[in-house]
Amino acid sequence: MSGLLWKDILVSRKNLKFYIYFMLAYFALAVLGIFEITFVTTFSTIILMMVPVSAFSFDEAAKWDRYARTLPLPPRVIAGARYLFTLVILLVVAAFSTVCAVLIDLLQLGDTPLIESIAAMLGSLGAGLFIVDVMLPLCFKLGPERARPYLFAVILIPFVAVFLLLGVGPDLGLSLEFLNQIPETSALGVIALLPLAGLACLGLSFLISCRIVDRKEF
Repeated sequence: MSGLLWKDILVSRKNLKFYIYFMLAYFALAVLGIFEITFVTTFSTIILMMVPVSAFSFDEAAKWDRYARTLPLPPRVIAGARYLFTLVILLVVAAFSTVCAVLIDLLQLGDTPLIESIAAMLGSLGAGLFIVDVMLPLCFKLGPERARPYLFAVILIPFVAVFLLLGVGPDLGLSLEFLNQIPETSALGVIALLPLAGLACLGLSFLISCRIVDRKEF
């Protein structure tokens, strides 16, 4: 499986370099006070979590799926390598976001408290995991091009739902004022559960992908 992991890292290295430079540039803007650090960490998380999904495009261009089935590799190894790659990206994003938040707080360069920065990072990690939980099985099943519309749906539908709730909710008698009454530590604890829930769903997503790879015809 380590060889398959290195394959994903090597074929994605150009995208990874671009995203790393991109994140460093946004971090510099946060240091200058142009952006809040919460925006930088959230945006970086969502963008980098797309790398495992985009890796399917490289596999499709190289006809990797057909070649992989000629190798003595069980489906759990073929699918597991992509999920392991996802976990590596997740660790990199978490480390980058944490270091950025701590540095901004230590240097007192922003108005956002450290606890809010950590909460934003945890929430974005949960959102990014939810995206890959859904998209990885779809990419194994449909391929990257046919799965792309689902990617837009997975990303846009929650944002549209929240926007409608904030905009139309008060007219319908729905209010989010109760959120302001939740203690900060309790809110952080709830947000911290989001990545854990995403990881749990990642395990289920992996089992689904293994079944798809096992039954897929090339």
